[in-house]
Amino acid sequence: MSEFQIMTALITPFQNNGMIDYEALDRLIDEQLSQGVDGLIVCGTTAETPCLKEHERFDLLRWIIYRVKHRAKLWFGCGTNQTKETIRLVQKAANYDIDGVLLVTPYYNKPSQEGLYAHFAAVAENSELPIMLYQVPSRCGVRFEEGTLCRLFERYSNITALKHADNDYELISSLHQKFPQIELYSGEDKTFYEGIDKGLTGVISVMSNAYLSEMKQYLKDSNSAAQTYLKQLADMVFLECSPSAIKYILSKQGKCENILRLPLVPLSDKSQSVIDTFLRSDK
Repeated sequence: MSEFQIMTALITPFQNNGMIDYEALDRLIDEQLSQGVDGLIVCGTTAETPCLKEHERFDLLRWIIYRVKHRAKLWFGCGTNQTKETIRLVQKAANYDIDGVLLVTPYYNKPSQEGLYAHFAAVAENSELPIMLYQVPSRCGVRFEEGTLCRLFERYSNITALKHADNDYELISSLHQKFPQIELYSGEDKTFYEGIDKGLTGVISVMSNAYLSEMKQYLKDSNSAAQTYLKQLADMVFLECSPSAIKYILSKQGKCENILRLPLVPLSDKSQSVIDTFLRSDK
């Protein structure tokens, strides 16, 4: 279990004027590094990436590369639902000193399994960057079948990892047995423990923005009480559409402002009350 990795899906902090708050971002990154984070996901779902302009996404990437200085892995989310646009962004990202790109399954247009294969095959054939596939059916409305993943892993050596934001850990077990060289990450804070013995490499976490030390302690001293506590934390973090809850928690910790970009909005008063009650009881 000591080799299990925690990578944080970084939020994007904003100022009251709507601009990116780089001072808050520096504080968040420094805390992550001081607590021994294994990697950072730049411009994933948690970063409100669909609400960021392209120049902001690459500005963030440059800033974080400079701040991290190879002290943790860096993966950059630049997947879209259009193949040519994804290729363009991946090729642009290749100019930056990163460990690889995180590419979500095409959303909204709901491609077939053959469409999924053709999409990622085209990207892999047009870039040498390591690629992490991102399976998140709750947001994209489409999911990889195991056969499609196997075809991609067998054919393209630069597809090196999978983020699996789903609770089907039997798929993880099967893939681990067939492709032990592929890094397999859970995208589920509440259930990643259930996949550890199935072959997971690690977890890409929202919760670790605020609770990295607690998660790392669990991995050192796993017990049912610690697991129950982390599940309670995960419930708090996903009370509403992410990242509204984690931003509220971070704001309560004094680490950033509780500001999101429309169409995302801050946590409702009802959910804030639930979190406030939990945080008071947790002291």
